[in-house]
Amino acid sequence: MSPTSLLVVEDENIVAMDIKHRAEGLGYRVVGMAASGEEAIELARKEKPDLVLMDIVLKGEMDGIQAADVIKEELNIPVVYLTAYSDEKTLNRAKLTGPFGYIIKPFEDRELHSAIEVALYKHKMDSKLQESKERYRALIERSPDYIMLLDSESRIILVNRAFEKLTGLRRDTLKGKRVSILQKKGFISEKTLASLSELKGSEKTFEAEFFDFKGERRFIEVHAASIETATERGLIQVIGHDITDRIEAEKKREELIRERSKAELYGFVVSAVPVFASSIPPQLRNAIIKNFADRFEKNIKPNFQRTMDKLGLSGGADTNRVFMAYIEWLSSFLGNLGIETELRREKARYILEFKTFPWIDEARKNPIFSLIFRAMLMRSFTWTGIRGSVIQTSTLRSRDENMTFEFHLTEK
Repeated sequence: MSPTSLLVVEDENIVAMDIKHRAEGLGYRVVGMAASGEEAIELARKEKPDLVLMDIVLKGEMDGIQAADVIKEELNIPVVYLTAYSDEKTLNRAKLTGPFGYIIKPFEDRELHSAIEVALYKHKMDSKLQESKERYRALIERSPDYIMLLDSESRIILVNRAFEKLTGLRRDTLKGKRVSILQKKGFISEKTLASLSELKGSEKTFEAEFFDFKGERRFIEVHAASIETATERGLIQVIGHDITDRIEAEKKREELIRERSKAELYGFVVSAVPVFASSIPPQLRNAIIKNFADRFEKNIKPNFQRTMDKLGLSGGADTNRVFMAYIEWLSSFLGNLGIETELRREKARYILEFKTFPWIDEARKNPIFSLIFRAMLMRSFTWTGIRGSVIQTSTLRSRDENMTFEFHLTEK
């Protein structure tokens, strides 16, 4: 392994030779000596030393501080200042160049050795840190995910290339702006903005709608986490993964399930009408209804569970919230069958009324329709985990105009 190479910059020749001999005595290799700032830069470009020992006060138009700044910015070579001046003004100027150490003249060999080794170690660590930053920056820039960094005041610090393409806005336009600019420009809803604004000191994953610069709706899975650096606290890293294709595929799949369920229900009703028109034992009738309820649960329950998971209502959530989400899901499902419903509350009970019914004429003649929908509501209500009961209070065979059900909830 070759010894560490040094460049000595000192305008007094006797002092420069003394530093050279002392450095070589410590095992270092001096690749050049310069007497001016301009010469120091030229030698640094040519020799590429591992470290520069730079006197602050040099003869000529360029002093050591100016030369050190050029060498650091252009060549990334660490500089240790040599100076007999320790006044505040000079040191403040020198600090701006980010030096790796100071040696106050006169100095001992051990001080020279320590300053050089500490500077080399610090530069090595800084280089590794810079490499890490560059890799992280490259990773962010090349990521297909949308990445945004917010400060503790919800101001945008940076966005990546994918985020720029999504919004059609350059990063310098977004930098320093509050994240609310995304809502003002129509990219996100107030609900999504509220979710982003509530992230301080927490980690959260949620799904959100995002309208790109063309106005096209995208579905984004957002993962946000609080991070800290050595100099900053309360930063929020937001990563958005585009799940539009997955959501669209799920919607198509759910539509197919609904259509299959609708066709199965239609088919079951048609095939069961002759059976119920004849005189059969109640046990057989109940067995037919149970068979339908089992098939209904197998096909439809997974869709219900996915809906509740998306709403964050799985496992011990508030009874009223779960019930209202269930009614919304049930109304949507029945709507796909051409049935419009209306929910109203009367004292301690909820009443669900079927306002329209596709098979109204047949249903007034045959009990199969009322039995089927009673089975559907009673079975689906059990999926919620809510303590309570479902009671059918009117059927289409009665004089009542519409079929109605009562829900009685028992608080846990």
